[in-house]
Amino acid sequence: MRHHSIERVIKVPEKVTATLKPTRDGQEIHIEGPKGKLSRVFNRLQVNLTQEKNTLKVQNYFGSKNEASMVGTIAGHIQNMITGVTKGFTYKVQVITSHFPATVEVQKEVILIKNLYGRRDPIRVPADADVTTKVEGDLVIFTGIDKEKVAQAATRLAEATRLRGKRGKDPTVFQDGLYVVYP
Repeated sequence: MRHHSIERVIKVPEKVTATLKPTRDGQEIHIEGPKGKLSRVFNRLQVNLTQEKNTLKVQNYFGSKNEASMVGTIAGHIQNMITGVTKGFTYKVQVITSHFPATVEVQKEVILIKNLYGRRDPIRVPADADVTTKVEGDLVIFTGIDKEKVAQAATRLAEATRLRGKRGKDPTVFQDGLYVVYP
């Protein structure tokens, strides 16, 4: 089914500047605000991105269902970029231990999870340079302006502690691990 016209309008706040630049395959958008700068390239688009004074428009005319759905997806990405440079994003990961007391340490390029499940060797998870990581008690807090990087860092930490394969245990009995508890 073809849609006649799909359009989303994104209002840019006063303290944020947005610029669109054409690239070889698509368009690049730069968002700058009080907390920093973000940029993203949207390649091979079937939508039109236009900019007026303080608004950005994402449009599609006579598009298929998939092309029409890209309008909302791209508008959501742009809105997340604007929210990131104005407010920022925070994800929390909670350390839950009942059998062995686990500790989490943050170093420059790696996050170490020690003594989880009684392991002698620490679990090493790479840390992203754009995401600020700190440990407060049994919470590991990730903050940053790029929602995708902050969420990926929190998920990477939680996935590194899942028991799989022959080490798999009953999750109702062994609830130890790190779990994302978004604010």
